[in-house]
Amino acid sequence: MTADEARELFSDALEGELEPAQQRAFEAALAADAELRAEYQAFQETMALTRGLPVAPAGDLLPGVQRRLRARSKGRFYGDRFAQRAGLGVLHPVLLALLMLTLLALAWVGLEALGAVTLPGR
Repeated sequence: MTADEARELFSDALEGELEPAQQRAFEAALAADAELRAEYQAFQETMALTRGLPVAPAGDLLPGVQRRLRARSKGRFYGDRFAQRAGLGVLHPVLLALLMLTLLALAWVGLEALGAVTLPGR
C-alpha cells in the first residue's frame, strides 16, 4: 500500500471500518513510513478535538440565516418578496381575483341603477 492510498483510508481506519486485509496493509504502511505515521497521529488528534463540536442540524439552513440577517439589518437585506415566504402564498392571487370580480359586480350594479347599462331582455 502506498502512502497516498493509506492517506485516503485515514477516516475509515479511525472509524474501524477497514477490512482485516486492508487494516494489516494500513498498519504495515504506517510502520514503514515515519512521516505517514506522524500525519495519521495528527489526523487522530484533530478528529479528537472536533468530536465535541456541535453538529449543524440537517435540513435547509438558508431561511434561518436569511431571517437572522434580515432582523439584524432591520430589513435592508433579504427584504424582497422572493427571499421571504411570508404572506398569503397561493391564496394571494385567488383573493385578488375575487376582489376584482366583486368590484366589477358592484360597478355593473351601480351602472345599471343609473340606467347606463341594461341587461338584454329587460
